[in-house]
Amino acid sequence: MAGVWGRYLKIRGCVIGAFLVIFLIAPTVSAVEKRVALIIGNSAYADAPLRNPVNDARAMASVLRELDFDVTLLENADRTRMQRAALEFGRKLNQDAVGLFYFSGHGMQVRGVNYLIPVQAQVGTEEEVEVEAMDVNYVLARMAVAKNRFNIVILDACRNNPFERSFRSSTNGLAAISAPRGTLIAYATAPGSVAADGQGTNGLYTGELVNALKMANLPLEQTFKYARAEVVTKSSGKQTPWESSSVIGDFIFRPQAVAPVVSAADATFWSAVKDSGNPADYETYLKNFPQGFYASLAQSRINILTSVRETEISRVARDAADKAAREALLQAQRREAEAAKDSQTAQAKITTATAPVQTASLSSAPVSTVNRQAPGVEMKSNWKAIEQAVRTHFDDPENKWFYASHIQVMTSYPLRVNVVNYYDPVSVTDTGDIEAVFVLHGSYPFPRNIYTGGLQPFSIYVRYAVQQQAGGYTVKEFLPVAAASMRPKDTSDQSRGMP
Repeated sequence: MAGVWGRYLKIRGCVIGAFLVIFLIAPTVSAVEKRVALIIGNSAYADAPLRNPVNDARAMASVLRELDFDVTLLENADRTRMQRAALEFGRKLNQDAVGLFYFSGHGMQVRGVNYLIPVQAQVGTEEEVEVEAMDVNYVLARMAVAKNRFNIVILDACRNNPFERSFRSSTNGLAAISAPRGTLIAYATAPGSVAADGQGTNGLYTGELVNALKMANLPLEQTFKYARAEVVTKSSGKQTPWESSSVIGDFIFRPQAVAPVVSAADATFWSAVKDSGNPADYETYLKNFPQGFYASLAQSRINILTSVRETEISRVARDAADKAAREALLQAQRREAEAAKDSQTAQAKITTATAPVQTASLSSAPVSTVNRQAPGVEMKSNWKAIEQAVRTHFDDPENKWFYASHIQVMTSYPLRVNVVNYYDPVSVTDTGDIEAVFVLHGSYPFPRNIYTGGLQPFSIYVRYAVQQQAGGYTVKEFLPVAAASMRPKDTSDQSRGMP
């Protein structure tokens, strides 16, 4: 048996080992983590057009799609489109989602509040900004309603104020915002400072941020720190990106698992036990290397071996139970044969013996009235019709629950009656019904009982009140009777049809 288990484990171990290697080198992005992004790039301003925001938005959308974000991209959007997109963005977020909002274009602060400028904004005074522009807090509010795990807001909107000449006072850049819990807010430059639009295809900040997002296994904060260092260097210190964060937990844009290094001792020990059919060997491995490279595989081997042994034990117990059941059935059959032999002798002395009842030429039509003085004669004379009434009652689906519960099986079992007999004495009720205790011998399919051709025998004892009708007989009342109470005390009480 150990050799069989060993070969089984060797095959099973190859499959599990291959799965383990695939698992170790596969990306570890959570299967339930939802990533949603809203990207807006506005360049086509009538009074102060910008070169790069649309290009920056497209670059961000492209890299975020690679990182499994569900991206919505808006280019040169007006205020209505921006706010509707923000509303839909918030609806997509759920408790397990990561939300990212990115804006590139003109932005300004008015009395400490940051506004993102749509391309068709008509701003003549500071008071009109609230009507013409979108408040950053509107986006933050949509995220707050979702109550999701992580939120990231990126504002590459710290360019010069295009409406500065019409304002009574002027404040450069964007104002600092205290990030709500679970949120990181990133600015292209420090609060109160401005960032250049850039001369290349992309703005300096977005270009370096896109490069950082392509790096594997870089934590959230390190991603922005990398972009900040590159921007400071390439701008000769003129531009310093800045973040406000209250993030709890860890987030990686591009996670990739690295296969752990297997120590020589670990590999040597595993090589010695990997083909064993004894779970104790794998338990010893786990004691020495609880965090070992093969720890999961060792535990799996233990589970498999334990399951195989438990299955074998269950099979032995089942075989023993089947053997005991078979022996009990054979003993019951022998007792029935012996009782039948004794019954044949007793039946010869009983005037109402069963044999004449079963072999006599009986009328199938009922008599018109019941003979109260000799109800047994009525039973014999009309036995076929009465037997048919009992069988019809048994086969009625409405009575299936009664018979099934009487022998303790489910109602779905197809029960079949083979023999119907009755006990003496036969009596007549006040309403003229024939009353006696009947015994129904039958069977039902039971595949486990291979020694009786797949059929399980049963016997049901029922007291019936059989009513005579114009077309025959019908069961009027029925009541279960315990089998033990029907055992005869001596030969004078022998029952009809019973061995």
